Amino acid sequence: MDHLTRAQCLHSLDLLVGQEDAFAHAFFPLLFARAPELRVLFGDNIDDPTQQVRVLYRMMMAFAGNDVTLIAGLRLIGFRLAMRGLGADQAELMANTLIGTLKRQLGNSWQSDFAFAWRIEKEDALDAMALGADLMAA
Repeated sequence: MDHLTRAQCLHSLDLLVGQEDAFAHAFFPLLFARAPELRVLFGDNIDDPTQQVRVLYRMMMAFAGNDVTLIAGLRLIGFRLAMRGLGADQAELMANTLIGTLKRQLGNSWQSDFAFAWRIEKEDALDAMALGADLMAA
């Protein structure tokens, strides 16, 4: 991810600072209503508000460009998807749902340059998930 894209992602995440609890409380029920199959990727205790905020922070770090966290986490997700017999189409669905739900939650604060930056990040995320699936198949 280039410097400008990373800066745009970081700026969009700044919108969440101070409202993480409320955001997580609204985000996860909406996400699971839109794609219930994603629940398995977050662990059994994802309904716990404290765990929701922890997961939200991990996602924020990944999208903010902490490359080690991003690549390792997304490879693991790809690996887990492949273990469940799910293919690239499910990874695409997951990425679209996560990003779409974040966009909906951010509402009017979402600007086109941020949306563009997160679309670029989605491509990187899908590549990392595909690599994880390939490692599972090997």
